Amino acid sequence: MLLEAIDETLIDLVGARTKNMIFTYLECSITREDIPSQPARFSSLLEEISGKAAKVIGRAAARKLYTKLGWEFYEVHGFEAVDYIEAARARLAREQQGTRPLVQNFD
Repeated sequence: MLLEAIDETLIDLVGARTKNMIFTYLECSITREDIPSQPARFSSLLEEISGKAAKVIGRAAARKLYTKLGWEFYEVHGFEAVDYIEAARARLAREQQGTRPLVQNFD
């Protein structure tokens, strides 16, 4: 789900061709499959490529992730994309304790 949110956000903001170029460039440092387990690294690399636009991209991807999870997105002062991702993981863990998983694949 996280990778879908990132893909869709990049396509919305920069287009499919640029999204593909970004992932091709990033493959030297992080694989696409590693992004969910290393969101801080991905965010840092994205900032190297796009500068301040990385914050906009990250926030938009977090917003899209929350929408995919069926949650309302609230901006929190000082939060970065990684903070929203970790908050989503924590919320999923709380919601799924003792119950059947609501989301099969967060990554």
